Amino acid sequence: MAEIIAIASGKGGVGKSFLSSSLAMSLNAGGHSSLLVDADLGGANLHNFLGYKIPPVGIYNFLREKNQLEEIITHTPMGVDFVAGSGDILGIAHITKVERSRVIEKLRQTPYRFVILDLGAGTSFNTVDLFNLAEKKIVAMNSEPTAIENAYGFIKVALYRYLERFLSADHVFADVNKKLRNRSASYPDVELLISDVERVDAEVGSFIRKFVNDYKIGMVLNIVRFKKELNVFYGFETILKKYLSIVVEKLGFIPYDDRVSESIRLMQPFYNAYPESGTASCINDIRDMVLTKL
Repeated sequence: MAEIIAIASGKGGVGKSFLSSSLAMSLNAGGHSSLLVDADLGGANLHNFLGYKIPPVGIYNFLREKNQLEEIITHTPMGVDFVAGSGDILGIAHITKVERSRVIEKLRQTPYRFVILDLGAGTSFNTVDLFNLAEKKIVAMNSEPTAIENAYGFIKVALYRYLERFLSADHVFADVNKKLRNRSASYPDVELLISDVERVDAEVGSFIRKFVNDYKIGMVLNIVRFKKELNVFYGFETILKKYLSIVVEKLGFIPYDDRVSESIRLMQPFYNAYPESGTASCINDIRDMVLTKL
């Protein structure tokens, strides 16, 4: 059964798709068969990072035209098997809970070792629910203040979304869920949420505390120009521990390299074009951390 790796970001432009495609190539190069999936259902463009024109089939054909999953897998010239998104189809960005579960279930049944989901930026239900369904969760960011703020916001929403869905099964937690959905009254930190749950049901509160403690996120810092930017890792780790009580695995960083944007423009994937570069070496280090730490 395939293991799902979900890669998300709080905002666009931080190199999430570059990381997703490069990680897929690196895993394959290391002998770990991988399927790369463009799960940015509202803005699919991952094919560009594989040096590939828009594939003739994709997620839309699986969800709405009832194609079998194996019928929408494209074998790219880069050696990466790929499922394309469908960003130009009306309504495809708003799939149902049943459709999300069906996609994940079928992907897990594929013969690959890993399935990498390149998720859309932001905090839509599609994105956070797919993120939460993955066995390995990665958030990409850079050192810009907006990227840091949005990455924290994404992780908080993803965690609170899971807890909301879990608690909604019992009406006795209706007041807790109401606060979760209310910006002005929501919980600034997860300990306050757990305390409210424990007052209603101590056993459920203990379960949630254990879940939160086990909710592990991998973090990748991208587009690093200066060594001092790596301090973002430690500050971000401290904030997540203080307010959300969750564990962060620092998976590694990717240095700024002006050949990356050029390779995308020329549709020549960087990892294959420059396999001996320091950037490719950093991607391989991230791959090894994903395998051993997440």
